[in-house]
Amino acid sequence: MTVFYWTFLALTAGSWFISWALFAKFKTVPEVPQSTRPQDSLSKISVIIPARDEESNLARLLPSIFEQSFPVHEVLVINDQSSDETASMAEKHGATVINGLPLPDGWKGKSWACTQGGKCATGDWLLFLDADTWLEPDGLERIAYLANSPNVVHSICPFHKIEEPFEEFSAFPNATMVLGTNAFSLKGDKANGIALFGQSLFVSKANYLAVGGHESVKHHILENLQLSSSFREAGVEPRCYLGRGTIGMRMFQTNLSDLKASWAKGIVSGADSTPRGTLIGISIWISGQIMSTIALTFIPLAPMQVLWGIAALYLAFALQTLFLFRKIGSFSIFTALFYPIGQTFYQILFFQSLRRKKRGEAIHWKGRDVSD
Repeated sequence: MTVFYWTFLALTAGSWFISWALFAKFKTVPEVPQSTRPQDSLSKISVIIPARDEESNLARLLPSIFEQSFPVHEVLVINDQSSDETASMAEKHGATVINGLPLPDGWKGKSWACTQGGKCATGDWLLFLDADTWLEPDGLERIAYLANSPNVVHSICPFHKIEEPFEEFSAFPNATMVLGTNAFSLKGDKANGIALFGQSLFVSKANYLAVGGHESVKHHILENLQLSSSFREAGVEPRCYLGRGTIGMRMFQTNLSDLKASWAKGIVSGADSTPRGTLIGISIWISGQIMSTIALTFIPLAPMQVLWGIAALYLAFALQTLFLFRKIGSFSIFTALFYPIGQTFYQILFFQSLRRKKRGEAIHWKGRDVSD
């Protein structure tokens, strides 16, 4: 029996070591060197915000844009058939409101709103932002500096701010989303199949129009994943960053039910679009965590040496998880320490979503069918 215990723990330890390859090259948006501050005249940035019932979020996002040290060229809020005071809130804070047309047949997600904003924008560079994000001080200047790489489409995963305990359940869905882009593995920017984040997109208008913009991915809920392929085919390199110090966000802040519904709308489709090697790596990481949890059941029967091995592996996975969670958000140390709870939530969410997709059941969000 002792041989079984040590074999099991050895396999678990191997998963822990292999998992580090998934996030070996985390990077944030670089700070702007004092000697090369971006020139206002060279970076006319149009900020485009698709907004459907986002009154409360705009009250935070819009001031964060207009208070930047780097002046924005224009801020366009696409009022996507909202039922609240989204439009008046946007006007109150100085944004230009574009009242979006009804969603045409064959379009899904926010692509229709983004398309309307892209057509109206007059800047040289387009910054698409979800309404539940905000810019950190000098964040726009950092983003503008990225325009020095013109043949690149940039995407930033906002730093996830947590305020309520139930929001901690976003930890594993958020982590797998970040790892699934394949942007931070050992190969870094040279990895194959790098995907873009959905919360922010920074691209020259010329490159955006060259790939057909969001209209080219109108059939998809996770438009960011499909856009990644379109840009690569056009010779435009996708490049991703973590958002600490540049962009923040607070997602699904109403209740746990909304949190589950929102993550559910893309969790399976996201896995389907993840490169095979990356998907295998994520599976190894998740499997290692599950195995380290199963090892806890050995405690009543295992000899003392094995008990130390079990404790060491559990702590190792907890520290690894804490490292990852703190890179992407302000998740609690307890969320990492008791990672089996969050992992169980993620597994239930994933398999429930998979079952719905196989049954052809619709998933609704803000009154729309968001099934992919």
